[in-house]
Amino acid sequence: MVVLAAAGLVTRSDEGAAQQLAPKRTLAAAAPSGCAAFTRPLNTNSNSPVGEDAETRRMISAGQEASLQGDHAAARDAFAQAAKRSPNNAQLAYYLGREHEFLTQQTDAVREYCRYLQLSPSARDADEVRGRIVRLVPASQLAQVDEARANFSSGVALLERRQYIAADSMFGAIAVRLPNTPEIYYNRGLSRAARGERALAVEDFQKYIDLSGNPSDRTAINSAVAQMQDRVYGSGQALASGVILPGMGQMSTGRPFAGVAVLGAVAGLLVWGMAEEQGFEVATFTDPFGNQYVDSLPVTTKPNLTVAATTAGVLWAGAAFEAMTYARRTRARAESIIQVSVPGTTGNAEAFLAVDRRSLGAGVKIKLP
Repeated sequence: MVVLAAAGLVTRSDEGAAQQLAPKRTLAAAAPSGCAAFTRPLNTNSNSPVGEDAETRRMISAGQEASLQGDHAAARDAFAQAAKRSPNNAQLAYYLGREHEFLTQQTDAVREYCRYLQLSPSARDADEVRGRIVRLVPASQLAQVDEARANFSSGVALLERRQYIAADSMFGAIAVRLPNTPEIYYNRGLSRAARGERALAVEDFQKYIDLSGNPSDRTAINSAVAQMQDRVYGSGQALASGVILPGMGQMSTGRPFAGVAVLGAVAGLLVWGMAEEQGFEVATFTDPFGNQYVDSLPVTTKPNLTVAATTAGVLWAGAAFEAMTYARRTRARAESIIQVSVPGTTGNAEAFLAVDRRSLGAGVKIKLP
């Protein structure tokens, strides 16, 4: 099992340009029709050679002889033992598929035929094997896979439209039906990374790597995960918090020290503005006999109040605005992991989403030229 931590994928780094990952656009792209539900990662790390040793050749010969004699159960068992010793032997996968088919074990036959096409995708009899797969897989299951492919395309469109919660839900529903398809977990990892759900995204990327064996984009995933945003904050909530109490916007966006500094500065300004000064005011008064005279009276003033209140208000509002922009930047950094294609370059399939209070539906609309 490939471990992300061992690969350095969970170490965050802000150095260098942000690595972007393009969504997978095709569900089980390399698999023929009917194989999506049976896809397994190839054992590329196996030490067993494709060639056979003497014991493996003996088992293959025994299986072939049993098959010629009509003992397909014995032939199946012999080929299965040989396949354990040589798991990357495409011909053995084909032999096993044939024996399972003779024994009407359709699910096992399809699995072996799919493994054969994985090991030898350009085989001369590949079309014939694909035909066997389509014939053996129930029509209802093929329809489910086709529906999953359509929903997968809709999920990709949701992802690129930044409707991450809906995309996550879509990919999760597909994963229930096709739990061994790596592209589902890859795209769901993107939707979770864009929402700042780092732990769940790393878990999905790990699942993708495990199911894919050793994918060619593992290095890109390594870089993207290392730069992944830990958390995304809501800009509206940050602004509202900052308006309610000075510095609360900074605190709500994970920066308590900055929030305390803002709160202390505003409080200090208000205290300074409320400071009183004692003095005397000279005024002219009139006595009961109508004579005017000048006298001085003690007065208390707050000479700094206007400046302090204005400065505190500006600082308060500025801190609330800064919290909002900071929250927006966290979302932008999280979403930057997704490489969105230029409109019009992804073909003629356009996904659409229909939402009401009771259900969430998605499908694919085809634009005809």
